[in-house]
Amino acid sequence: MQQIFIQQKTHVGSVIEPDPQQRHHLQRVLRMKEGETLRVIDAEGAVFCGVLDGVGQIQITELLDEDRELPVTLTLVAGLIKGERWDWLLQKCTELGVSRIVPFQSSRTVVKLEQDKVEKKLERWQKIVQEASQQCKRTQRPQVCSPIELADAGAWRSEQNFVAYEDEALHGGLLSAQLEKGRSVTLVIGPEGGFSPAEIERLQAQGYRCCSLGKRILRAETAAVAAVCLAGAVLEG
Repeated sequence: MQQIFIQQKTHVGSVIEPDPQQRHHLQRVLRMKEGETLRVIDAEGAVFCGVLDGVGQIQITELLDEDRELPVTLTLVAGLIKGERWDWLLQKCTELGVSRIVPFQSSRTVVKLEQDKVEKKLERWQKIVQEASQQCKRTQRPQVCSPIELADAGAWRSEQNFVAYEDEALHGGLLSAQLEKGRSVTLVIGPEGGFSPAEIERLQAQGYRCCSLGKRILRAETAAVAAVCLAGAVLEG
């Protein structure tokens, strides 16, 4: 069953008017016909079954009892990386259940965003996570936040806070061994060039604990996916 998100709260018996982009996707791309059913997620994350009518509106017919989200908030603070690799990170971490993604720029990030292009980038990134959320039938869309400087990562702390770092002398073991169920989590993952020692010291001073994702050195996008996957497995286990 196809799925769309809507911006308003709804209820059984109401009629929804999809926005022009959604209508085009349903009727022209997916070629859905009158009488076909789809899932509708409203502004509060409630899940409904709807039926497409002859003029492209959606008749809400049933409230579904579904919850596909992680039990606590999972925040990913990730160093910006190049092009398609960043898009892939957004897509896969959305599929794995991340609650929000906070890009950052640091001394070793290759990607340097110009301020006048940030808004357009955010629109594109939010579209990627929305499409990924619809594909994997999530009931919430992750928030993609405006890029920050790494020095501001402390503002995104949760109840449990970790930074993935390859120096074994500094980390306290595998991420999965340090996580506790039932408590929100923030994960910090570096860019292609990793972190400088000074940046790690600054993150530790802000309350982040160093952790390992395993014995191998991972690419930035792989590390982000691995960290979110490990955290999700513990939090849902």
